[in-house]
Amino acid sequence: MTYNTLALRREGRILHVDLDNPPLNLMTIEMVGELFDLAGKLVFDQETSVVVLGSANPDFFVAHFDLDDMFRAMNDPDVPQSKYDDINVLQALTTLWEALPQVTVGLVDGVCRGGGLEFLLATHMRFATPGSRFCFPEASGGFLPTGGGTTRLALQIGPARAREVLLSARDFDGAEAAAYGIVNRALPADGIRGYVDDLARRLAARSAGSVASVNQVFAKVYNSAVDAQFAGFAVENEAMRTLLAIPAVQEHLAKLAGLQDVEHELDLPETIAGVLSAAAAK
Repeated sequence: MTYNTLALRREGRILHVDLDNPPLNLMTIEMVGELFDLAGKLVFDQETSVVVLGSANPDFFVAHFDLDDMFRAMNDPDVPQSKYDDINVLQALTTLWEALPQVTVGLVDGVCRGGGLEFLLATHMRFATPGSRFCFPEASGGFLPTGGGTTRLALQIGPARAREVLLSARDFDGAEAAAYGIVNRALPADGIRGYVDDLARRLAARSAGSVASVNQVFAKVYNSAVDAQFAGFAVENEAMRTLLAIPAVQEHLAKLAGLQDVEHELDLPETIAGVLSAAAAK
């Protein structure tokens, strides 16, 4: 399997997948398509028991969804769309990855925001360095995460913490993310890869039957949450359509689309604050 935005490396029953879309690892329409393709293959892949998701970029796990591609998806009829009105493409992607039979492990050492964080929340285990930064910046632009992130965040860390993360739109470091349950643990930068590699080998040594049994138990326990999750997705979608139709929101996003570079993305909350301040001063 060869992809333009994903770098794959196999170690026995472990598949290492590094997101690789320089310079910012923006999540693009192409990356979404390749993640769909890879997940479709993994569903039937009996040789892979663990997937470790990392980044080929030393600064960015995923900066966020590419705003230029977001406008393309909104306006270009040739861009593939979800078959269902209540589920958008990114929600479908994260749901597919969440349901994979393999154990998926996210390794973050850098910036993970927006659509990248929505994708990360769909992995089964997540680890980060203390210096990593997590953020849902959408509320500062007048809308909300709509790839399943608003719903999953509330289900995983509770509504009080989810409101803080979503509505503050600030960066949370790796230690804060671990304390809130966004990631399993924050581990030192010089030790995280060794820990995750060792964990992946331990997971790969477990029988397919034992992993499947654990998955079945969890599925039964959380079955009642499935309806709530999809109800949340539907509300995310409706809110996205409503909020993105507001001219001021579109104008704000268009300005930010012109600032998708390393300098502005390293401190995105500050960049957004600057754009809002300049707009208010007019």
